[in-house]
Amino acid sequence: MTDSNEAEFDARDLRRAFGNFATGVTIVTTVDSDGNPCGFTANSFSSVSIEPPLLLVSIAKTAYGCDIFTSSHGFAVNILAQDQRDLSNRFARAGTGKFAGLGWRGVLTGAPIIDDVVAWFDCEHYEQVDAGDHIILIGRVMQYSYNTHAPLGFCRGSYVSFGLTPTMLQLVSSPGNLRVGAIIESDGRILLERNPASGQLMPPTSDSVGDVDTADSLLGNLASAGIEVDLPFIYAAYHENATRFVYYLGELQSLKDAVETPGLQFYEFDHITWEEINDAATIAMLERFIREKSLRNFSVYVGDEQNGEMHPV
Repeated sequence: MTDSNEAEFDARDLRRAFGNFATGVTIVTTVDSDGNPCGFTANSFSSVSIEPPLLLVSIAKTAYGCDIFTSSHGFAVNILAQDQRDLSNRFARAGTGKFAGLGWRGVLTGAPIIDDVVAWFDCEHYEQVDAGDHIILIGRVMQYSYNTHAPLGFCRGSYVSFGLTPTMLQLVSSPGNLRVGAIIESDGRILLERNPASGQLMPPTSDSVGDVDTADSLLGNLASAGIEVDLPFIYAAYHENATRFVYYLGELQSLKDAVETPGLQFYEFDHITWEEINDAATIAMLERFIREKSLRNFSVYVGDEQNGEMHPV
C-alpha cells in the first residue's frame, strides 16, 4: 500500500473524488478596512463546536479577497436557499461588483447578511489555520438565525435537490403503469434506444429500476450492454394517460469500448435524428437536457406530457 504522505494525485481527479460528498452551498462575507463588502461561494463549511460555538470555512490562498478575510475582524456565513443558485454562481466568480443590487445588512461584525438565505451566522475570528493551499477560518458565532426554506445542495459539480417535492412523491406513488428511464450522457453524446417494433428512438426505459443483476430492469439491461451508471436524481416525472414516466439523470460510471446491445447507441447532440422520436414529451425532455447541460444548471419537470412545473435540482 502506498504511503499517503508520498502519494501524488491528479488534482482534477482528487477534486472529483471530494465532490462526491453532498454539501450545502454558502456565501462567506466580510468587509474590508474601508467598509466595502467582500464575499465568495464556498461549500467547505462545517460546524466545529457548540461550547464554545465555533464553525469553520476555508479559503484558497490564491482567492481574490483572501488577504481581506484573514485581516478582518470577523465574517459571516450565509447558507443559500434552493432558489439562490444565481447568487452562488455570481459569488463563485472573482472580481468586484458582486453585491450590486443585492439586499443585505450588517449585524454585529458588519459582515453582510444576505436577504432570504436559509440560515446565517455572524462570527468573530477565533483562529486561523494554515492548511496547504488554503487557510481555514475558524469563527466564533456571535449571532445567528435560520428558517424552514429548502437549502441549495451541491454534489459532483452540479446543484442538487435534497428530496422529492410532495407533488413528485404523489406522482411516483400513484397507481397505474410505471415506466422508468435514464438520461445518460457521455462526452457530448446521449444514449438512445431503438424500439425493435416501431423503430423509434427514445432513452433507455424499463418497468423497474432494479439492479445490475436483475434481468429486464433498467440497470440490468444497461449492465448487460456494458454500461454502468448511478441514478442519483430524478430529472422528469410525468403521467401520460394511465402511464407514469419517471426519468433519472444518470451518471456514467464505466463504459466498455462499444455498447454490446443492439439498438442502444450514443448520439452526438448535433446528430440526433429528431424525426425518429415520435413522442413530443420525450423530445421536449431531451432538448431541455441538452440546453441545461450547456448551462450546468439542471431542473426537474413534474406534471403531464403537456403541462407541468419546473423545480430546481
